[in-house]
Amino acid sequence: MTTMKLNPLAIQVIDAGPKRRHWSRVAQFSRSPELLLGLDRVGVESPMIDDLVAFACSDFGVPEPKLKLHAGRSAYTGACERPRTVWVALLGEDEVAVREAAGWGALPTNGAIRLGRTTTLMTLAHELGHHAVFHLDDPTTPAHGRRWVLRFDQAAAMVAEAAGMDG
Repeated sequence: MTTMKLNPLAIQVIDAGPKRRHWSRVAQFSRSPELLLGLDRVGVESPMIDDLVAFACSDFGVPEPKLKLHAGRSAYTGACERPRTVWVALLGEDEVAVREAAGWGALPTNGAIRLGRTTTLMTLAHELGHHAVFHLDDPTTPAHGRRWVLRFDQAAAMVAEAAGMDG
């Protein structure tokens, strides 16, 4: 694992977020649910988000996604868009081309992650887990299955280390 430490002034303690709809699965299969809950109390903003994404993607050995940061999005919610290659594997090149022309627009080559301008480390790790699954695992891997929980745990450990929360 590469080493990175955030500037302590770049992180902020924020209120615990709402219960996540996938939390029961995460709590059942995660190796460190307490760490994940701790990450939910730590908020970061750009450019720290950008640095953490680069750090985690380097450690995972996957390309960095396009980041889409929105002021109106909650710190506790995010979204991860599949890379174009995953869509092609699922639907075929012709179908992807039809959908892009019909309104999807050009799909991000390396995928994309949508976050609030301030986001929790848990939300960031959640979306990085999806991003890692899209690049490292079978395209039909369930979005919130055991494999994703493993990738979520791995991403959480990376961001916790970078935030100086690893012990």
